[in-house]
Amino acid sequence: MSDTSNINFISDISDTTIGGELIYDTVTVSKMLGVQESTLRKYCALMQKHHYEFNKNSVGHRVYYPKDVEVIKEIVTLKNSGSLTLSQAVKTILESDMDDITDTAPIANPDYSKLLDVFETFKNNQMQFNQKLLEQLEKQQNYIESSIDERDKKLMLAIKESMETRRQLAAEEEKKKSWWKFWRET
Repeated sequence: MSDTSNINFISDISDTTIGGELIYDTVTVSKMLGVQESTLRKYCALMQKHHYEFNKNSVGHRVYYPKDVEVIKEIVTLKNSGSLTLSQAVKTILESDMDDITDTAPIANPDYSKLLDVFETFKNNQMQFNQKLLEQLEKQQNYIESSIDERDKKLMLAIKESMETRRQLAAEEEKKKSWWKFWRET
């Protein structure tokens, strides 16, 4: 796999676009350039000391545009040639490319008012849903309670009827015994 096809393969996996322009994260760029992530961060810190500015994402991590990748690639190549130190390579590349570097546009801020409107709509819909759910749960609870009360009343009535029937049977048994006692005594 050639270097360019490797770069395309990596970018297919983990690239993102903002405003139609590709951006990369630190892991992807380090793989593209064949350097460790810590080495890439070291290069970037040195570039920032020479007034090179990187854009950052919403959580404060650097994002790399294709132009940033090309500049870092040039620095790596110049440094690996062995003729210059890292600091000298950064200074040389940044001074020669300073006019091209300033063309990089900052990441546009999202329209928070639209996001807030969407959130408010969602919040209102969620509150309505929650209210309907609460009403439904209250109806269900009332139904359960009334069903239990009705069942308890029927059960108590059945127990009372059963006890009354047993009393009547016991009284009938007592009468039968009394009738037999009468005949035995005579």
